[in-house]
Amino acid sequence: MLTKERCMSLLDDIAGYAHRANIGPNGINEINEDYNGLKKLIEEHFTPQPLEFKDLKENIYVIDMWTRTISKIKRIDENRNVHLNVQEEYDYLTPFKENRFYPIVVPNVGRD
Repeated sequence: MLTKERCMSLLDDIAGYAHRANIGPNGINEINEDYNGLKKLIEEHFTPQPLEFKDLKENIYVIDMWTRTISKIKRIDENRNVHLNVQEEYDYLTPFKENRFYPIVVPNVGRD
């Protein structure tokens, strides 16, 4: 498994190769943009940031740091309450709090 340090090292190596290839000013600018985008992606992957209220959507899975569970958001109401389904066993209602919910990626295997 790749670590954050290894990914950053590989990205730095690629940027170094491209710069040494004398690509020209437009190419260097594009390389810098791509480099910064990939660097941000690596950072987000290895250091997830808490979700803001605007990022919450129905049917996404989140890590609830307050209860230390993985939950699926069933509904979000107008009072900023989040209706969660915990491990497909029970539902509960909780108010949104900053730094509580984090993203999690669940593959959609076998679904259209």
